[in-house]
Amino acid sequence: MTKNPMRLLSALLLAAVSLAARAQPADVPPMPGFGVMVHYLPDKRTINEIKRFDVESFAASLAEMRASHLILTLGQNNGQYIAPNSALEVLCPGSAKNRPPRDLPLEIGQALRSRGIALILYLPFRAPQEDPALMTCLGDVNEQQPPPARFIAAWSSVVRDWSERYGSLVSGWWFDGTYNTKGMTPAGWDMLCSASRAGGGNRWLAFNAGEGPQRFSLKSAPCQNLMAGEYMEPPSHLNAAPSDLTLHVLTPLAASWGSPTPARFSASQLRTWFSEAATARGLFTLDMPIDAAGRFVPAHVALVKSVTARKP
Repeated sequence: MTKNPMRLLSALLLAAVSLAARAQPADVPPMPGFGVMVHYLPDKRTINEIKRFDVESFAASLAEMRASHLILTLGQNNGQYIAPNSALEVLCPGSAKNRPPRDLPLEIGQALRSRGIALILYLPFRAPQEDPALMTCLGDVNEQQPPPARFIAAWSSVVRDWSERYGSLVSGWWFDGTYNTKGMTPAGWDMLCSASRAGGGNRWLAFNAGEGPQRFSLKSAPCQNLMAGEYMEPPSHLNAAPSDLTLHVLTPLAASWGSPTPARFSASQLRTWFSEAATARGLFTLDMPIDAAGRFVPAHVALVKSVTARKP
């Protein structure tokens, strides 16, 4: 029987597309779209509550909201982190006693990957400002002052440890508090940028210089390719990126970061922003509160689901 050449060609093209999809590197940055940030920040007294965190339920909620990415805090300024870090424990042996009872970012990264959701890790650009022991150990000073070279070398080793630990599970880094980079040498930037890409290569890298229309789109590091995007009161309409960075807007859904208060935006506002960010091939990230078990506020989830639901 003679085969239909067009049907055969179509089959070959489909096979090629399928193979290309499977060959796509795991570290390609997430496709533009709506994402979620969570401020999950236990301190030294409450770190054992990490055992309560329901990873599957948390990831399922993100999938229900059709999130394309998650920005997850590894820690902030209290000196407690939600994951072990061998470099930190070598540099600052006293921090070993604060090792959490599980590797939560690893579990979350695996749960997200199975659902096609990208993971971006959050970390301050500087040492934890409320932990004098770690500040001294890492060789840092107040974040309003230029970072010492000794600190950049130490912090780069900490970042590299997590970058390599999570590898292809991580699609980016979001560094907070990039307020003063005076004195940063090309060698210092190379060290930190290389650490951020270790184990993953092509990642989103954002360095936050502060909130508002003058700072949300700044390029603070030579390797930065994504706007930090912090914007408490985003404009009613999003325009094309005002720089060579990928457009990104990051704002809390509630009154402030991690606040479980009612949403301050309507479905119509969110729908417009999500659509305009997607048209500009950018990202729009909502900070949404969770409790110690990783549960979102039900009313927040319902609102976002109403916005992102596929039209019949």
